[in-house]
Amino acid sequence: MDFIPQTMIAKPKVLLVYTQRMIRGRTFEMIENLGILTLAAQLNANGFDAKAYTGITTDAVKVIETNKDDLFAVCFYCDFDNRSAVASIIKYLKKNKKFYVLLGGPQTLHMTELDLKTYQADAIIKGEAEESLLIWLNAKIKGTADFVPGEIRPGQNFDYVYLEAFSNYELPRNEDVLNYQERPLLSVITARGCPYRCAFCFEGGNSKQLRMRTAEAVLNEIEVRLKNSYRPRYLFFCDDTFTTNPVRLKKILTGLKKLRQNYDFVWFCEGHSGFLVKHPELISEMIDSGMVRMQIGMESGVEAVLTAYGKQAKPADIRKVVEICYREGLPQLTGNYIIGGAFENQHTLEQTTHEVLELLDLAPGMLDISTTFIMPLPGTQIYQHPENFGIVLEDRECLTAMEDFPVNHTEELSLPEVCMGRSRFITAVSNKMKAQFEKDLIDPKRIRADFNLAFKYGIAAGYLKFIYGKNKLMVQYYQKLFEFKGLLKEWQELNEYQKKTWIIHRSADFSLLDLQTTSSDEIEILSYSGRFNSVEMAEKLKLSAIEMDKQLEKMSRRYLILFAEFI
Repeated sequence: MDFIPQTMIAKPKVLLVYTQRMIRGRTFEMIENLGILTLAAQLNANGFDAKAYTGITTDAVKVIETNKDDLFAVCFYCDFDNRSAVASIIKYLKKNKKFYVLLGGPQTLHMTELDLKTYQADAIIKGEAEESLLIWLNAKIKGTADFVPGEIRPGQNFDYVYLEAFSNYELPRNEDVLNYQERPLLSVITARGCPYRCAFCFEGGNSKQLRMRTAEAVLNEIEVRLKNSYRPRYLFFCDDTFTTNPVRLKKILTGLKKLRQNYDFVWFCEGHSGFLVKHPELISEMIDSGMVRMQIGMESGVEAVLTAYGKQAKPADIRKVVEICYREGLPQLTGNYIIGGAFENQHTLEQTTHEVLELLDLAPGMLDISTTFIMPLPGTQIYQHPENFGIVLEDRECLTAMEDFPVNHTEELSLPEVCMGRSRFITAVSNKMKAQFEKDLIDPKRIRADFNLAFKYGIAAGYLKFIYGKNKLMVQYYQKLFEFKGLLKEWQELNEYQKKTWIIHRSADFSLLDLQTTSSDEIEILSYSGRFNSVEMAEKLKLSAIEMDKQLEKMSRRYLILFAEFI
């Protein structure tokens, strides 16, 4: 391109973009895209000035417009969800902008030379591009036509590039994010590929063999990135094969436990219930090394459905993992259920709902249940042979909807019936959670742990988002409790001497009180907040010590008061 000035070629600016449709707050914005971060690090180590950007489509276009005059190239990460959005943006850019535009990402696995016309990018590079992207960009700088592994060219064969020793490349760096501002979440990937072949999963349906990083390489990356952090962090292990190798897992757990002696972090991973029931002792070791949240594949409460998916796990395995996690004190265990999936009918919906409600009974306050519809991802068995699963695809390419509305139904359920099935399932789960809270079935220690994880590490689970967080008294109560870092205590934390001598403090503003349900004694106690201990307050109200204790315990359960040693 003749228009590219020499000053740019000296250290060319490259913007790597992961964008999705216009729905703010989606998961993709919260979790760093390690693909583009890793590529940015590789480019920056080899003479480029690269930045990574993640955001919704309109914001992505604005960012490109702002930086257009300095850009040598813009590289888009393309997956199944953002294909049409990326195609539209590239067409717009090629008409109006003077820089190279490239396309990469997992969706390129299924692209052919026909997609050169569809996307109109200067190049489509298939596969893991740590080497390929560098070769392509350097060739443009030199003005040569170098062979680029994975590049789609008219009339040529092109294969998806899989890198074997990907630990040899540069580590992702947070500072390579455009306009970086530190957030709690810190994403880490420990492997590429997947040994499982779940019928609905893109990774399982398309990946090459599992390629795992060594425990030492994983721990080294974590330590390097934590050294550059200035706040408590929430490590998010992105790969769904984290627990696959027990020997490597134990090495990582030992290393994480050691790192936590110097750095303030907790972590999340995905676990496989079929693996965990065979190695139940690992769950306590994982929790002991800082795991506060884990996801396991749940998908359905019907064993025949799980077998059809190829899950290599049964509802009994899921139940056992839930029991162990609750017993060992894991704060949060999350799982997703597919509604309208394989062989779904009214009976399977009822059976799955019954199973989930029983799981909630086993672990009140721990489970974070979500739902989804089947996404027929390219290369998966459901995409290729939906009839083998009793599924009818109305929109195989998902052009009419994403996760918000089903693109398929089953042989026994229509699209409206699938939607209603999901609504009833969510309602049943929500009502069970609310009932558990209202009946005081949730251990207060779990509630406190959820608030601590939210305030300190940015982790908000289902109970907090949909129940605790809607109670303004609770929110202020725990905000104040954690803000004063041990100077304030809850009633149940106090010993007998402290219950008599510590000062009663109001935890919430009067404006939040429901005066119709607040007694005159309670109002008076709150009015004298920060001035009297329980003995002095009992004398003022003319209550016995036993009556006062009961009153304070009741107010504590309503999140109205906390206690401090001093005024």
